[in-house]
Amino acid sequence: MRGVLASMFESPINAVIGIDTDAETFSFYVDLGDRREAQQVVSYRCRPFCEEFYQKLDKAIKNYQQRNPSVSLAKVAIVLSDDAFLMDTLNVPTMNRRAMENSLEVAVGANYKGKKNLRYHTYSLSQNKQFSTFGIVGIRNDIVSKLHEVCAANQVSVQTVTSAANAMASGAMALNGRLRNGTYLLLDIKENCCRYAFVNKGRVIGAYRLPFGEAMLYKSRLVSEDLLFDHSSGELLVLNANEKAKAKQITMMGEEILTDPDMMPAETDEEEDEEAIFAAAAGSGKRTGRKLPKFMQRELPADREGFVYENFRIILKWTLDLLSGNPAITSQGAVDMVYVNMSKEYDYLFPRLNSEEEGNSVKFVPLLAGSGYSDQAADASVLELYGGFQLRQFGKINNF
Repeated sequence: MRGVLASMFESPINAVIGIDTDAETFSFYVDLGDRREAQQVVSYRCRPFCEEFYQKLDKAIKNYQQRNPSVSLAKVAIVLSDDAFLMDTLNVPTMNRRAMENSLEVAVGANYKGKKNLRYHTYSLSQNKQFSTFGIVGIRNDIVSKLHEVCAANQVSVQTVTSAANAMASGAMALNGRLRNGTYLLLDIKENCCRYAFVNKGRVIGAYRLPFGEAMLYKSRLVSEDLLFDHSSGELLVLNANEKAKAKQITMMGEEILTDPDMMPAETDEEEDEEAIFAAAAGSGKRTGRKLPKFMQRELPADREGFVYENFRIILKWTLDLLSGNPAITSQGAVDMVYVNMSKEYDYLFPRLNSEEEGNSVKFVPLLAGSGYSDQAADASVLELYGGFQLRQFGKINNF
């Protein structure tokens, strides 16, 4: 009986091709019967989804087949970076089914000008008397068509194309049965990046990526977040600060009188402070000290684990910001659990995260808590590739 059930749920996919346009790599992950392993990772350098990109993919597949003639790529799942996909929510007035379907089509056309070149799925999220909320996931039709074309030219049959977030959520649900049909945030921390997947009732409805990961969890020093990467909100803050500094400089030189109180220089009776303000506004290199935010006003750690914890709090901050800054997603279901996939050596972080962060109602737990690491750690280390084998059972609405 056990063998019959296993065959019923056996995935027909026997290989996964991962295309990471952020890291610029092609990964081949195959089922060898007794084990799965990444046979080959190929780097490339070009703009994603241009003609050169598909030529490099064609070459990578040919080289892989030549080096591994005994490995079959008969039925393949392609896992793409989340940036290649559209994920959004749409509201339409609640009416009868046919009228809502028509309204949803109109809303899709009004919000996405490239609808004609978009392959997409819609699904119901919630409904009340006034309006109904639908989720939408899509990808450019030419991307899917070209991937099929390149693979077909190499006798590779593409079974499905999906996002990294959907694949890693499918893998997580296969490894941890408690996640199936649940609502939570999934966090996959790799060496140099973090991937997030917002999961609502077992469906991925949002994704995000941070360009740093376990490599920044230093054991002997604290990392400065503003040195990890540049992001648009930080750039905007700097631009606004520069504009205010210029306005203050003009005012102090008597060329223009500003009436906006936010743009006026601070009043002071000390001549020394006035010179410091003028020098900072004029960009002479003189700077006044700035007060660190409360989040960063903490004692210096005394041990290696303390340094790792303080550095991890940068990931913690981003995680909580994502939850508080995406009401369109979190309003569909309260997210009070974050399942984290990372190396077992960092398990000591979770009790401290859940006990020390006052006012934080979100609980952080390891993905493989209570399960056998020895059997599943290898699959969890490449969660988005392992999840490619599970796409027949989970995450079907996000498959193309």
